[in-house]
Amino acid sequence: MLFNSVPFLLFFAVVTALFFVVPQRAKNYILLAASYVFYMWWNPKLVTLILFTTLASYFACLIMERYPARRKPTLIAAAAVIFSFLFFFKYYNFFADGAAALLGLATGKTYSFHLDILLPVGISFYTFQTFSYVADVYRGKIAAEHNVFAYALFVSFFPQLLAGPIERPGNLLPQLKAAHRFDAENVIAGAKMMIVGFFEKVAVADIAGVLVNRVYEDIDSANGLALAMATALFSAQILGDFKGYSDIAKGIARIYGIRLTSNFNHPYGAASIKEFWNRWHITLSTWFRDYVYFPLGGSRVSFPRWCRNILVVFLLSGLWHGADLTFVLWGLLLALYRIAERLITGGKEPGAEGRDSTAAGAAPRPRRAARAARHGLTLVLIALAWMMFRSNSIADAGKAYRTLFTDWQVSAGFFTATWQYFDLSLFKLLFLTAVLVLFAFYEKCFAWLYRPREGKAAALARVGRTALYAVMIWATIGSFIYLNAADVESAFIYFQF
Repeated sequence: MLFNSVPFLLFFAVVTALFFVVPQRAKNYILLAASYVFYMWWNPKLVTLILFTTLASYFACLIMERYPARRKPTLIAAAAVIFSFLFFFKYYNFFADGAAALLGLATGKTYSFHLDILLPVGISFYTFQTFSYVADVYRGKIAAEHNVFAYALFVSFFPQLLAGPIERPGNLLPQLKAAHRFDAENVIAGAKMMIVGFFEKVAVADIAGVLVNRVYEDIDSANGLALAMATALFSAQILGDFKGYSDIAKGIARIYGIRLTSNFNHPYGAASIKEFWNRWHITLSTWFRDYVYFPLGGSRVSFPRWCRNILVVFLLSGLWHGADLTFVLWGLLLALYRIAERLITGGKEPGAEGRDSTAAGAAPRPRRAARAARHGLTLVLIALAWMMFRSNSIADAGKAYRTLFTDWQVSAGFFTATWQYFDLSLFKLLFLTAVLVLFAFYEKCFAWLYRPREGKAAALARVGRTALYAVMIWATIGSFIYLNAADVESAFIYFQF
């Protein structure tokens, strides 16, 4: 049941109506039942997996609370159980195929340990979320939750179950246990977030994805210009797709009076690789920071050990995204970016945000031209990394990079060969261009339109905000009709992780 589908909209309407009609004590039971129905919609058999993970982590924390001397072995046992499911369902075949290949090279025989395993949707997300709960109880940051239904809802809350944000128990659990009443302000704010999220997903990500897929599914025929255009569009697609999901999830939760953590903060406005990762998929970045990077020593170690820490974090992050060498190499490339950035800057932060300050000891804001140059370089480096992320195989990635840097024999045939991938009517081309321009600037438009004003200026700003939402709704509906007529697959990219 995809967010961008009619069945989900009907499901959401029914759940929301029940949520606001039933007594206060029943609201969380409605959300819990809805969350399990939502998850079982994909495959009813896999509900046992999330249920067992929930109960294992729940009872582990109760044991740690009751028997403090056994906290560490309980933590280890709980982590082993939680991550064993993730390893088996997501990574068994990756390592089994690798082992079979190595044995084949060593012996000259053919081996196969491959199993036909279905990857449960959302397993990477709720695995990390349950472990953060166990780790935080172990560290004494939070108390063990005694209400099993509240904890089960924390693990399975349907808006963010399949693709995050990865919530921390200290943020989400207290909200789930609080009283929930109808609040018009929350409903309006949530509906606006959902409008933006649907626009990002349907009108931006899915439309751009049609063109991206034409190139990346036919790498052998693409030239340098086609790959450059497709990669630029993929940069927009993956942001629109993932941020769109996050914004829809935040909007749904907000309607119920729950505020989920923001997962994005203008990532393509970053002027360094570090700054980009402080702005992109924030809940995953901070998860690796708190549970992997800091325990390894963080940045308060020698440079060689810091390089090791960075490599570990980004390789694990790459592997988290998918059991394929393309994701591992994507993580390695990002780690090398960070190491090179630190070597070049000497540990200073070239992309630090902030305004000029006259405070004693405050560093001045980088000059606009210098920051613009760093911004442009960061965008190029991230786009080059996205090429590895999007490629279907290592072989395709190699062809893509080789073509991008070598196949630029400009001629009439060169542009004709490029245009075959982007063969759109004038209306569709103008529509796509307008949508991408709106996507690039809508956050600045909202910031400008929401500035405090009085009198006629305030009235005009309200009209401007209404018009902006209306355009987004129109673009979303038009794109939805087009995509359904063309029978285009529109699942969220991060569902596969």
